[in-house]
Amino acid sequence: MKVLMVGAGYPPKSRGGTEIHMQQLARALAARGHSVSVFCRDGDADRSDYDVIREEIEGVPVTRINYMFRDAASLDSIYHNERIDQEIDKEIERIAPDLVHVHHVTCLSTTFLGQVKARGIPLIMTLHDFWTVCPRGQRIRPDLDLCTTLDRERCAPCLHDLWPHFGITAEMLRGVDAQLLERLRGCDRLLTPSSFHRDRMLEIDLDPQRVFAVPHGLDHELIPERSRWRFPPKKIGFIGSVIPTKGVHVLVEAMNLIGNPELECHVWGEAPSFHGDLGYVDRLKDAGREDLQLLFRGAYDQSDLPEILSEVDVLVVPSLWWETFCLTIREAMLAGVPVVASDLGAMHEALSDLDLDLLFEPGNAQDLTWKLYALATDEGRYRAAASLRPRVRTLDDMAGDTEAHYREVASDSGERSAHAEELDAAKRTGAGVPYATVFVPTWNGGPLFETVLDKIRSQETDFDYEVLCIDSGSSDGTVDVIRARPDVRLIEIPNAEFNHGLTRNRAVEEARGQVVALLTQDAEPYDAHWLQRLVDNFDEPAVAGAYCHQLPREDCNPFQMDRLRGWTHGDGEPERKRLHKAELWDSMHPFERFRLIAFDDVASCVRKSVMSEIPFERRQFGEDVAWGRQAILGGHTLVMDPQAVVIHSHNNPISYEFKRVYLDHQNLNDLVGLRTIPSLWLVAKFSLKAWAHLSAVVLKDPRGWGYRLWWLLKTPAYGFTQNLAQYLGARSSLAGRKGWFWGPLDRWLRKGV
Repeated sequence: MKVLMVGAGYPPKSRGGTEIHMQQLARALAARGHSVSVFCRDGDADRSDYDVIREEIEGVPVTRINYMFRDAASLDSIYHNERIDQEIDKEIERIAPDLVHVHHVTCLSTTFLGQVKARGIPLIMTLHDFWTVCPRGQRIRPDLDLCTTLDRERCAPCLHDLWPHFGITAEMLRGVDAQLLERLRGCDRLLTPSSFHRDRMLEIDLDPQRVFAVPHGLDHELIPERSRWRFPPKKIGFIGSVIPTKGVHVLVEAMNLIGNPELECHVWGEAPSFHGDLGYVDRLKDAGREDLQLLFRGAYDQSDLPEILSEVDVLVVPSLWWETFCLTIREAMLAGVPVVASDLGAMHEALSDLDLDLLFEPGNAQDLTWKLYALATDEGRYRAAASLRPRVRTLDDMAGDTEAHYREVASDSGERSAHAEELDAAKRTGAGVPYATVFVPTWNGGPLFETVLDKIRSQETDFDYEVLCIDSGSSDGTVDVIRARPDVRLIEIPNAEFNHGLTRNRAVEEARGQVVALLTQDAEPYDAHWLQRLVDNFDEPAVAGAYCHQLPREDCNPFQMDRLRGWTHGDGEPERKRLHKAELWDSMHPFERFRLIAFDDVASCVRKSVMSEIPFERRQFGEDVAWGRQAILGGHTLVMDPQAVVIHSHNNPISYEFKRVYLDHQNLNDLVGLRTIPSLWLVAKFSLKAWAHLSAVVLKDPRGWGYRLWWLLKTPAYGFTQNLAQYLGARSSLAGRKGWFWGPLDRWLRKGV
């Protein structure tokens, strides 16, 4: 595969963490047989802007465009540079890459992302830092106040100090946000170096199904493990940029508190300007006690790192910003050097499951002192912290993971192209064959069914669709209602033949459409666009099923209203769920598995071709979630679409809901190993919590005090039975629904559901 990487720099001229990662990934991909080229920015004051040079670094062709912002006259010029867009477009024309992987766009442009997609080239972008939401890159102000939320009213004066000639306002920043979000959403896939950073980037409303954490890998051969340990430690080290956000002053203060003249503290790294401040190192030197050994060793080359780490007994990473990966921690692990780091961001992710005493409160020199003392006085802990080399991901493993994303995106792109042609031919009006079928199983549907049927028939779509009903022995005139509408197909079966899963399978077999909407007789489409919204999800060829948001009816009781709020959500963009690596299934928490496979055929849609491979199972209950599991494990995508809405709820008695939850949790234990309440003690505990929660829900109900009082009286019984049912359902699954207790109980609870 021909891959074009785009970044803000590339070694040897730029040696930041992102640039080193790019170089190592390019090297690893080339070793796997890929052809890798690089386009990057140079910052050479002696060359004119937009001057282009080409060279080869370790066999990788590198194109460098010089840019020193000499023509940057507005905030927009930071994000949109037509000259750079043109040069990237020329490079794409010259190389004809199969895929473009963007690593950074600072000092370049962002509008070229749209150009790549306009050419139909698969596009991946790694979000190495916070530049797309914070032009300073670190979400921390010059006064070292961490920006835990994105408040553009607060950002405007901060960025005005950075670019006073741009006249930056909060409104301008919100406009940039909207443009950048659109460009990021245009990427086929976004990668982050840690799960923590993925969570932060999802705060800007990106599609979570397109954002993946791919932790960096390191070349283990470049950093050998130390041949010996020295205990107790005598040399404390810091490695990295010596700037305030890296928290070196916290380390100096901790050394002052320790006050041991025999303990050395070595600081390696260059000290670049920090927003115009060049005096940080001088202040650090002034802050250190004269009787202590505080040594500033200056800048270093990457090739010096093994020797540097061989000198260090403990490495301290005192960063004050949300590090998005922290390469330094992994380099120290490779060398067998224990690390003590700020309990913040990806540093927490790297160390929290090992030993919490390796993490200290950010900015707290006293806490850092305690953690260093605890490590220096416990040889067993020290040796454990010095034995983490196997924990560091290899470069080849990371390259393999990245390569898998390349292949999936390239495959999806090819499939989308062929699928688009088929879609244009089939998904239209006047095609002769319906593109979609709406199926409703009926049995004594009553007056509500007639309303539902007419709302189905009046859907506004840009494709043809048909309506199919399978009735299982209605005696209330439901069949007459259907026959009165000749455009609705009717199949009649005996009542004993009905099964939730198998009857739906029959409907899919009978359907003439490629996509089959599954609706119950009491699920009422909210508007005339319900079907269009739901079916549009299948424009993406990987989608096997999609399900709706359910609004409760006006007469819905407060317990069911609360339950529906937790089951589907009614705002935001469609949520796409997919398991990108089958081997991840076993490592997932049961609740994560459940969220992944959740599917509800009360109001949903399935692809007929997938259903022919993965039909619903014969089950009394839960055939939809069981199907969701098979679809996900089969590599398909499921969608929860909050914009496709039906009105649907039931006012079932507490006893029925008890049985239903029992079967729900029996199924969930079977399917994903979920046990929400594993003991009777927790049944009691969570029943009390449920009583408190439901009481608050009932008290907020607007339907009068008499109504609220009636439902308040029911909250203890409802809360207890819901929690007991969860416990019993999972326990009966574990017991195989057999035995003197679980067998009879299971048979009793299955009756009437």
